[in-house]
Amino acid sequence: MNTLKLFLGSAIALSTLSLNAFASSTPDSPHIYVKGQATLTTMPDYAQMSVGITEVNKDLIAAKNKADITMAKAIKLVKTLGVKDTDINAGQINIHRDTQYNRQTGQQEFIGFKITRTLTVKLTDISKYPTLLQSLVNNGINQINNTQFLASNYNELHKKAQKMAIQDAKKAAKELSDDFDVSLKGLYSASLSPLNVQTQPYMRAKEVVMADSAPGNYVPDAYHSGEIKVTASSYAIYYID
Repeated sequence: MNTLKLFLGSAIALSTLSLNAFASSTPDSPHIYVKGQATLTTMPDYAQMSVGITEVNKDLIAAKNKADITMAKAIKLVKTLGVKDTDINAGQINIHRDTQYNRQTGQQEFIGFKITRTLTVKLTDISKYPTLLQSLVNNGINQINNTQFLASNYNELHKKAQKMAIQDAKKAAKELSDDFDVSLKGLYSASLSPLNVQTQPYMRAKEVVMADSAPGNYVPDAYHSGEIKVTASSYAIYYID
């Protein structure tokens, strides 16, 4: 079972009366500035692939036909692995004249027409990625443009991380106020992005907590997707006395 790991950290700064250019972002009374952080890690459960075929021939029709034949084979291969039609896009084609400079003649010489076609695939079973990639190359695909390993629950995890970061900021405020023997008197401001203040946050020690498992598959052998990190931060200013 894959695991979902949680890293928590926080940052706090003790501040007093503020009468400078940052006064609009901080109160004119004793306060503390806190930062909460949360990082969730999960394994990806799908891959977004982009591959292509490039053919060069002085005969435009011949070049296009060869590229089309290769692309048709690639689409068939993808479908044999269970990829849905809605997860396949092979509509892009580019055509331009390819030339090369001849130093002896000082002229640009026509090499041929360059035909480029692109195939993008959403592969929901990433354990099949190595097999699919090798099969595509074996059948004429000569461009590997980009592959992204992604998690379908990323947005859900990000919302969870945001809530955890807020809770971490609350703990940070309580921790620092206790250490300095002061009392929290209420929240002045809060944000999910850094506040416009001059002081730098103070970091709490990081904790590592094991949480529930997340969906995902490992890519074996030479192709391994690695972890995806989902991070969030929370900033707040509290009154103290």
